[in-house]
Amino acid sequence: MAAEIAAAGAAASAGVGMGLFSYNRGNYEFDQKMHYTRFQAGLNMAIAQTGIYKQDIAQLTALTVTRMDCFHGIAAMGLTILTAIYCPGKLGFHVCPPPGWLMGLEFVNIAGAYLFMGLTLWYCMHASMRADTAGTHMLTRFVRLPIPSQGMLDKARKFLSSYEEQQLSEVLRVPFTRHQAPGRNRAGDFNEAMDIDDDAKGRSRHGYDVPAWYRKEKAVDNVSTIDSIESMMPLAARGSAPEHFEAYREIQMEWMPYDVYARVCIFLAFMHLTHCWAYHQIGHLIQEVRAPFACSIVMLPMFVLQQVILTLDIAPGGMPIQRLGPCSLWFAYFAAICESVRWYNPQVQAVGFVLVYCAYAIHIVYTVQLLRLCAPSEEAPAIAESPGASWWPGEWRLPSAFQHAICLLAPPKELAPGVTDIAGELRAEQSGGPQVAGNQSTESTASEKRADVHRALGKQGESPAWFGVKVGLISLVIAWIWLTFGFTIEIMNQGTSHPSLLNAPGMPNNARDPRYRPAKPGKSEPTEVGTGGVAAGPAKGVHLGAMHRRLSDAEFVAAPTTPMRRDIANKLRELIPHLQEMARLGAPESAILSLPPAPAAAEVQWPAMFQPQLLTCGAHAQAAVALSRHGRGALLATPTMNLESFVLHGVAGHGTIVAASWDTEGLLLVTTTGDVFECAGAVPTAGKWACKLSTGPKLPIATAGKPFTGLVAVSRAPGEVQAAVIFPGDDSVTIFARSSSTWLPRGEVRTPASTAAAAHFSTSGSSLLVSAADGSVTELQMSNGQTSELASANTGHAGHAWAGACRLASGDLARLAVPVESSSQAKFILG
Repeated sequence: MAAEIAAAGAAASAGVGMGLFSYNRGNYEFDQKMHYTRFQAGLNMAIAQTGIYKQDIAQLTALTVTRMDCFHGIAAMGLTILTAIYCPGKLGFHVCPPPGWLMGLEFVNIAGAYLFMGLTLWYCMHASMRADTAGTHMLTRFVRLPIPSQGMLDKARKFLSSYEEQQLSEVLRVPFTRHQAPGRNRAGDFNEAMDIDDDAKGRSRHGYDVPAWYRKEKAVDNVSTIDSIESMMPLAARGSAPEHFEAYREIQMEWMPYDVYARVCIFLAFMHLTHCWAYHQIGHLIQEVRAPFACSIVMLPMFVLQQVILTLDIAPGGMPIQRLGPCSLWFAYFAAICESVRWYNPQVQAVGFVLVYCAYAIHIVYTVQLLRLCAPSEEAPAIAESPGASWWPGEWRLPSAFQHAICLLAPPKELAPGVTDIAGELRAEQSGGPQVAGNQSTESTASEKRADVHRALGKQGESPAWFGVKVGLISLVIAWIWLTFGFTIEIMNQGTSHPSLLNAPGMPNNARDPRYRPAKPGKSEPTEVGTGGVAAGPAKGVHLGAMHRRLSDAEFVAAPTTPMRRDIANKLRELIPHLQEMARLGAPESAILSLPPAPAAAEVQWPAMFQPQLLTCGAHAQAAVALSRHGRGALLATPTMNLESFVLHGVAGHGTIVAASWDTEGLLLVTTTGDVFECAGAVPTAGKWACKLSTGPKLPIATAGKPFTGLVAVSRAPGEVQAAVIFPGDDSVTIFARSSSTWLPRGEVRTPASTAAAAHFSTSGSSLLVSAADGSVTELQMSNGQTSELASANTGHAGHAWAGACRLASGDLARLAVPVESSSQAKFILG
């Protein structure tokens, strides 16, 4: 009986043991399936949420890039309009130019528009590229999908045989009983918090009463199970929002100022553009077209447009001083009308001056106000975050006056209610704590977080966007003050003998050309270029006592006084009866003036095979030098007509000779290729005159490599060489000068002869002798452009063409006539 009872007890115990074993083993198997399923679900949700985070980065970056592209196109369009105003739309091309004060108003605004449109282009380019680079950097290195590795999958799975590794108390644990008690080295609360009654909680497994395998897996999960989604953010930069938002917000501060001030520069550029266009229309419609009513209907829309732009872009607050800016259009409009009234009136002119000062003062005050409005706010109020609105952190220093026109969006600082950051929770578990994004806090300051992010993702300096705008506005303030000062100087000079600091508007510079060459011909005439001269121009008798200092030594023919006019009239009245008598009876033989006979050719025996083509005279000897085109010459002494033939040594291979000059230093030659030769010595030696090529540049007469076929005269003066060139088919003489290393055009004058045949400078270079095809010789003074006839037309040498003329040392005129046909000889003519 005892044995049976023992056997029954053993069988019952074995049955109970097998039941407990099977029960606990089933629970273990179910828990492991749920564990792996939970692991997969968590990773899938983290992967999906990370994909959303990548979209966040891409959309935030695209917002900046798209906005910068829009601003870039607007600025390029504005530059096109501005260039059309500045270049082909310039005022004063065909009619009287507008006054200087109006041009100042227009061109300072043109300069301001160019300045801020250029800044817009550069700011847009920088912000777009920096945002695109940062977004790509984060997408490729920071926000990555948490794809599990093979090691993670191996850690997450469990073999069913691992159940055998449990303690015997866990293998045969009786349900609804507690087997674990607090003790040393025991773990904490491993089970989830349960909102149930105490009786049910007493029957459940929680706290210390959890299986050992659960405690082990929990420890493994918290440390190294999810190793592919560990945080890349430095601990000091972590905040309460998802870490990609925290990182992007900090990096966004590197291009955010360029983004903001690109929008501010668009505003500034178009305000200056509308100003300059309105001033341009004032100059055109009032100063040129004389249409004041048409101009007024242009000013009104421009005034309204500027006021509307100010309303749209600048938030109300404080005294709206910027509203004064568009009012300068009306002051300039009425000042231009006062400037263009039909009859001069000092009172109207004074009113116009006051209106111009008002326009300048408005621009100064207006620009200073813009400088204040565009400055970053020191303590800007925090922007309330609302759906569909712009938002940025309150610590960002932005111009609060433009806060509703900026359209800037920064990542949020915290999660919205009801939103969970799965990826953040998994990262928090990896760090060993139960922190969850959305309810954590950080002790780091904003500067520490910024520095931490820069250390992690690349250190960048602060943006100078505001500095560029500030310097631009300050430069415009200086420009307006400078214009006001200049206008004051112009008013002070009104009515004086020097009403303008420069010569008359629209006239060329009558002192020196843009390349700073010496004074032009006509410098002794006390009047401005293009006005007709002192004797016939509108400046006759005006300001002769206040002429320029360089004309102070010139002698002028004063206008005849009233007694002089009366004396001339009396003499003419006495002469009229005699003239009438001569007309009625005819002039006596003694009164008929006989013309002087034509000068005869001197008897000259030219060397054999010598055909002279050029003639030059020297002031140091009573002689002349005749040259052929190819380097032969003859020294002709007057009046004995003794000849000494010679050869020019060193000029071969540089073209034929087209000009020659003889002075105390020797011969000066020019060839058809523009080369200049210097032949030292007063006379040739042993039948040779040695010449060498000048070290200076060539005279610019050969075009496209072709030899020159026109006329050239050359002369040497202290420190320079001058040349007179008559180009083929041209009826004017161009004067060139070589002072150092280049030939510069000095001036141009019409030839005194209808058909020029030769040209030669006087020995001093102060005048130019131009020989005509009919034999006449005219002298052109280089100092004042006056002409005088030295020899009349000569038709007594048929079959010959006039090749040159020069003055001998005695002052007599020597001329050379060359045969048209080779059968005749050249003629040397005195007189």
